[in-house]
Amino acid sequence: MFTQIPLIDFAPFLHGTDEDQQRVADQIGNACRNVGFFYLSNHDVPASLTERVYKEAERFFSQSIEEKMKLYIGSCPCENNRGYTPMFEEKLSLKGDLKEGFDLARELPVDDKDRVERGATLYGPNFWPENLPGFRECVYDEYYLTMVSLGHRVLEAFALSLHLPFDYFKSMCQKPMVTMRLLHYPPQPVVLDEDQLGCGAHTDYECFTLLSQSNHSGLQVLNNQGQWIDATPIPNTFVVNIGDLMQRWTNDQFKSTTHRVINTSGTERYSIPVFFGPDFFAEIKSLIKDQKPKYESVIAGKYLIGRFDDTYQYRQTTSSSTT
Repeated sequence: MFTQIPLIDFAPFLHGTDEDQQRVADQIGNACRNVGFFYLSNHDVPASLTERVYKEAERFFSQSIEEKMKLYIGSCPCENNRGYTPMFEEKLSLKGDLKEGFDLARELPVDDKDRVERGATLYGPNFWPENLPGFRECVYDEYYLTMVSLGHRVLEAFALSLHLPFDYFKSMCQKPMVTMRLLHYPPQPVVLDEDQLGCGAHTDYECFTLLSQSNHSGLQVLNNQGQWIDATPIPNTFVVNIGDLMQRWTNDQFKSTTHRVINTSGTERYSIPVFFGPDFFAEIKSLIKDQKPKYESVIAGKYLIGRFDDTYQYRQTTSSSTT
């Protein structure tokens, strides 16, 4: 049973010797097996860049609902899960989540070959605001691409922790499905209804998540005794947690741990999660050779589409209207 979330210094992995890298990888592996969450410090992402992204998030969400709904995720021209999600759009809480968001992912052309010829429907362009100069440049060109690079290094640490070559995952992450979200939670001073939280109890879908939290608490992680453990914000760190695809990939060695968000700070709360998934057509099957697989193999992109269909109200409405 865990009662706190471990803090891991990533600098020796980024800049140290092979021995340093293996030591850090072992620490990460231990956290992934026993907790499913850890804080990552000294990750080389400038704090000043992260702060600028928070400013852009505040600028976006301060707009009128009419302006934001011009980018409604259900109206995204490419239907690839990009754009604005209003309050209660997501159904991780039974009655809808008390948060709004803006979703983006890898910028690809509308005629991307995998999208057009092979049905990789999650690929394609983003759905950008046209009235916020500098928004895309800061959020995507600077921050998103920096976080993708960090995600590849975290995957190298995962590989070493599993006694695999450090570049084991590289061939399956040439065109990774990496979704970034800007999230805004209004104050929720008292939990009156467990069916309507900032973000209901859930596990993440992809391989892992890199989460920046503002300085307001809200994230809670469920341990195996049914206790909610606060993931209190630590300045200049990311919270890293394992997602369902990585749990499947490691045959349950790495834990995709249930978590939720309740904004009891009494003020606005923002967060910036980056969900790192492999290529759309990556086959997720157990990489643990000496154990019987606990899961059937799945194609990563198709698996994520199924999970999105269960989460987003607009996808359920669309599905119902076409059946």
